[in-house]
Amino acid sequence: MPILIEPATILGPDLAPLVAEADAAGYSFVRRLRDAWMSGENRFDRPGETLLTARVDGRLLGIGGLNIDPFAHADRVGRLRHLYVACDARGLGVGRALVSRILTAAPPHFAVVRLRTDSPDAAAFYARLGFQPTDEPHATHLIRTG
Repeated sequence: MPILIEPATILGPDLAPLVAEADAAGYSFVRRLRDAWMSGENRFDRPGETLLTARVDGRLLGIGGLNIDPFAHADRVGRLRHLYVACDARGLGVGRALVSRILTAAPPHFAVVRLRTDSPDAAAFYARLGFQPTDEPHATHLIRTG
């Protein structure tokens, strides 16, 4: 089962199942991602930014991006944002593949990548990938990339 990770150039109707699933689970950030993309508010198109999709057999199973951290008051700080993997694809390496590509893309623009999660499962996932807990404002975890 090869996982195809590629930059998002459009967000089409195949994102709707992920939005609905995330909404049903109480996670509105996938809807916010879609709405910000559609309005042009956030297209992940500033230097160093990227929005990636994960597909298996053409089906969209995950999404996640890297932005300049809007909460950091320092240069070279990125923010991992809006990472979501379909429930039936969890444990298959989709999230790991997305985060790995995001972290590979971070240097030379970002020396640190931060994120915020209030999910214990997500916190454990990020810890397994090398993120460290932090008490910095507006972040729960970070990783140094260079």
